[in-house]
Amino acid sequence: MTILIFARTLQAYDFGVFVSIQLYTFLLMSISSAFVVQPMQVLYGTYKENRAYLSATVLIQLGVMLITFFAVSFIYFLDRYYDFGWSMVLFPAGAYAIATMLFDYIRKRLLVENKMNKLLVIELLVTFSQIAAAAISYLLELSISQVLLLMTLGFLPSIVFFIGNLINSTYIKTESLDFLKTHFKQAQWLAPTAIVQWLTSNFFVATSGLILGVEALGAFRLVQTLFGLINVLLQGIESYVLPQASIRFQQSKQVAYEYLKTLIVKTIFPVVIILLVMFVFADQIILLAGGKAYITYGFVIRWMVILYVIILINYPVRMLIRLHEMNHLFLSGYIISFALSLSTASYLLSNFQLTGAIIGLGLNQLVLFAIWQYSLHKKERSLWKSFT
Repeated sequence: MTILIFARTLQAYDFGVFVSIQLYTFLLMSISSAFVVQPMQVLYGTYKENRAYLSATVLIQLGVMLITFFAVSFIYFLDRYYDFGWSMVLFPAGAYAIATMLFDYIRKRLLVENKMNKLLVIELLVTFSQIAAAAISYLLELSISQVLLLMTLGFLPSIVFFIGNLINSTYIKTESLDFLKTHFKQAQWLAPTAIVQWLTSNFFVATSGLILGVEALGAFRLVQTLFGLINVLLQGIESYVLPQASIRFQQSKQVAYEYLKTLIVKTIFPVVIILLVMFVFADQIILLAGGKAYITYGFVIRWMVILYVIILINYPVRMLIRLHEMNHLFLSGYIISFALSLSTASYLLSNFQLTGAIIGLGLNQLVLFAIWQYSLHKKERSLWKSFT
């Protein structure tokens, strides 16, 4: 919703800058998640009774944010010397990225701890604050730097609420160093995977703008925004189900498999309903979201629905890979997928335009499914057997 407001609030160039900053923020958030959130989702089942563990994850998260701050400061001083023209927006962009990373940690941690009431509170706080920030920027016609600072402030109520609940539950012990080592061991595969995955996910988006023009890129980003709700649902399902499966995995592999099967079937059903509605009413949805200028792009929504069906098929395999901590398969899979993107992007986009971009993304998902499923079958860890 905020993206749609900013598309009408900012000048075309500023909106492009804002979208670019968001893309790179997602990259930083993915790297941060590889060091903190993703290991926490798997290790929580092992260290559930150790109250010092979650406190250690706070320290790791703060360390990641501090490194990000120093990196932004270094780039700022480089810009002052070489005059890249970034100085006016750099610190607001950095503040926005750091606040986004912290909020992602807070949200995923509450999911891990199964504290749904507190999660609901912070989600409502940040939703209200972000919409208010977008509305204020629309009414006052703010610059890109002011918009970024306002969006950063929009995270503060949720962050303050979390910190207020954290004060009485912090246990810092010497074993935090051991937890840090364990997280870094996990991140040696997860962090490179996050970078390659980001390149794989965004390569066709960037390339479509170069080959097909700005209008096509705008339509692509608009449709991707419409599918943002489904992305949030899938991430939320993974963040909740995986730690719970990890706890059961400590008891029995079969118990964990049965839990995954039951929860995945139940939680993916609403996603399938949403996809069906989007496929049937694609033209009406694109008209409502973007206006008459985008009415011809209804077909992009339908192709994206097909892509998400492939993603859903691959979803249980992805979760099982994570449950067994076979993180190197993510890296190898995404490297092969990115190589496929590099070799096919020009042909697909030149001959099939935006349809080609989505076909390319679908081929990437099929490659990942083949690699991951083969590896699981080889290790006799197939979740699909429990579905039959």
